[in-house]
Amino acid sequence: MDSDEMRRFIENFSFDKCKKGNQGFNRVLIQLFGLLGHGKSSFINTCIYVWKDCEFENWSKSMDKDGGHTTERIPYELTENITLVDNRGCGKMDDKESGVIFAQLGNLLPLGKEVQWGEGFGLVERMVKAEKEVKTSDFIFPVFVYRWISDVSILVKKEITNPEKEDLKLLFQTAQKLTGVIPIVVLTHKTAGSLTKTEGIFRDLGIDRIFSFENYTREDHMKTRGKHEESLETLQFRVEQPRDPSEEMKMRRKLVLNYIHECDIKEQQRKVEKMKASEQVQKEKKLKQQEEEMKKWREEEERQQEEGYKRHQQQCQREREREQALKEEEIKALRENQKKKSGFFENMFKTKKKDS
Repeated sequence: MDSDEMRRFIENFSFDKCKKGNQGFNRVLIQLFGLLGHGKSSFINTCIYVWKDCEFENWSKSMDKDGGHTTERIPYELTENITLVDNRGCGKMDDKESGVIFAQLGNLLPLGKEVQWGEGFGLVERMVKAEKEVKTSDFIFPVFVYRWISDVSILVKKEITNPEKEDLKLLFQTAQKLTGVIPIVVLTHKTAGSLTKTEGIFRDLGIDRIFSFENYTREDHMKTRGKHEESLETLQFRVEQPRDPSEEMKMRRKLVLNYIHECDIKEQQRKVEKMKASEQVQKEKKLKQQEEEMKKWREEEERQQEEGYKRHQQQCQREREREQALKEEEIKALRENQKKKSGFFENMFKTKKKDS
């Protein structure tokens, strides 16, 4: 199918012309989702530029470098029956942000309003408030936009780690459950190098339709047949299976609510584990403190015993020295006494000798 045929198909698309009839649908929401700054808004510009076949404008107000500025679910009507939706991207696929991504993807949050990050009751409350604004007659068609290089300026390839693969797998599986459609993957920056490895990773994750191309930009918007056909091809879809819009909306709401509930349970478990870990740390800290105090007490006890022993030794030494001094005094006194006696007898002997 060439670009003219694809254009006619898209322009004339109507659910009334589907094999099963409209089944209650009257509009297609091409839901763009993905990470922050990966080119969703630039893809919007490309699609509008190709479709309108006019002068290029920055309709989505996309940023040239870092991106990630979209904070609302912004709709862009292509035809009466087809609308592109630029959803708020996530910075990381954790429980908090994934819940909001699923709520957007399931069309459970209103179009044209700011999307706030949040989890648990806050997200549920926003979903309940949006029930009167979202339409069950919208058919959801998920398109995941991924920038396969980590730095556009120097064309550094982005390696998808194993944890990221698991996150993407869960994201795609949930997207399929929410919409009944396997997501399309759009890889931007096609001319930056070989995409074979990256495409293989996404196929291993269960993705059948992968498109790679360069977005039109303010600096590079020279129209080419290849870019036009690639852009139009991503907008083609068919509804051939029996569907029930009302039941699907209930299913999506239930699925997201269950996900939020499971996340709340996991968060409570994390808090309990964190509390236990904190208690264990405090317990170990207290035990260590007690051991240190016991060690100090033992060292102090040993020091006092050693000092006591030294004092005892010193006292004993002084006693020995005192006793020694007394003995020496006694000996000295005894000698002096003997010397006196000896002198007395000597004088007495001399006196007797004179008398005789």
